[in-house]
Amino acid sequence: MGAYRARTWRNIDRRKARYRAKARPIFMKALEKQIEPLYEAIGMTYDLNNLTVPELDNEPILDGYKKLYMSAALDFAKFDRRQAKSMAGVELLKDEDEIMEDLIMGEIMDYLATDVGSTIVAIGDTSKKLLRKLLSDLIPEVIERGLGAGEAQTMLRDRVKSEWHRMRYFRTERIVRTETNRACNFGSIKGVRSTGIPYMKQWLSAMAANSRSWHMEADGQEQNIDDLFDIGGESMDFPGDPIGSAGNTINCLCSITYSVKR
Repeated sequence: MGAYRARTWRNIDRRKARYRAKARPIFMKALEKQIEPLYEAIGMTYDLNNLTVPELDNEPILDGYKKLYMSAALDFAKFDRRQAKSMAGVELLKDEDEIMEDLIMGEIMDYLATDVGSTIVAIGDTSKKLLRKLLSDLIPEVIERGLGAGEAQTMLRDRVKSEWHRMRYFRTERIVRTETNRACNFGSIKGVRSTGIPYMKQWLSAMAANSRSWHMEADGQEQNIDDLFDIGGESMDFPGDPIGSAGNTINCLCSITYSVKR
């Protein structure tokens, strides 16, 4: 990667970093609220041997996604749209930003309801698996103490809270890195496409120490704006595209650059 491309990636990532900072406390709180049904179940189960993980509340996660996309995706769409028109020497018309904002907002809402919906379900499924493992470890310890039902419930709830607080920190970091990058790149490509100008897009690798080798090999890969990248044998519209596998999207920090098609 040349110095210019490395500098370009850093400049884009600095813009993304502001949204990562805003998203952390939102998703941290969302993961805590997600498991409140379990705390309620603990309080209602006198024989802890019969305790199971109930359906979790995914609404806080969905709300977190909405806040992220309404800020990061929308801002990147508007900014990169203006940049794309300026690069092509096309004047931005009066009130054009407001008109396009409504259209892009509609695309964001559709995206949240379809593509991102499966990701939210996957986050909930992961939480349930982690909690089942946590309960299988903690319940025998609590029962072994021979406490009364109320004391046992309190102890279990406190232990779950303590362990979940530790676990959600690492999960929050992974979610924030992955989803902020996804939201920003989604907004960027939607904004550039909305200009109607024939653009080419280029994959811009993060080139970090832990970057995937095939993502680094993809650096500079160029496609028409409406075509798909070939990343490790998978077709993807942009870095973080949810049509890609977890191995191609989790913790990805790659970006996109554009050039006017000649």
